[in-house]
Amino acid sequence: MSQWTLFEDDFKLIDDVLDELLQRTNALSAHLIDRSGQVINSAGRVDDFDVTSFASLAAADFTANAELAQLLGEPSVDAVVNEGKSRSVYSRLLADRVILSVVFDRRSSLGLVRVRSRRGADTLDGVFRTLFEKVGIAEAPTESFEAAPEFAAAASHEVDALFGE
Repeated sequence: MSQWTLFEDDFKLIDDVLDELLQRTNALSAHLIDRSGQVINSAGRVDDFDVTSFASLAAADFTANAELAQLLGEPSVDAVVNEGKSRSVYSRLLADRVILSVVFDRRSSLGLVRVRSRRGADTLDGVFRTLFEKVGIAEAPTESFEAAPEFAAAASHEVDALFGE
């Protein structure tokens, strides 16, 4: 994965979009994660779970679902949903490189999060596409899950650590 940094204006816009997203969806938190599993930014309640592990696992989950989609003849996956009893996660791909993950509980619903996050996702997609053009990495990554064994090993380690193995 190419290295890149956020410019101050981009960071402010991203922060504002995430805050509005949380208000519109009544979600607990929103996270921007790059495809390698690194946290770009988080908003909302982030102190009740390990955000670093969450980011790594969310990226691995998204990548695994993209591979499943290809196995089933779909060219890509746009969104991944993890529904739990008390909390759920809706994740969507932005600018072919960034994953937006929204964590929500029973005060919200998947439908509400999906519909109301669309505007924020569109704005963020544009911000990241423009940013990647500025820093010269505008082309979409072509690595598949199998082409990134170090990421697969790191994700596997995170899963083992999460379950105490």
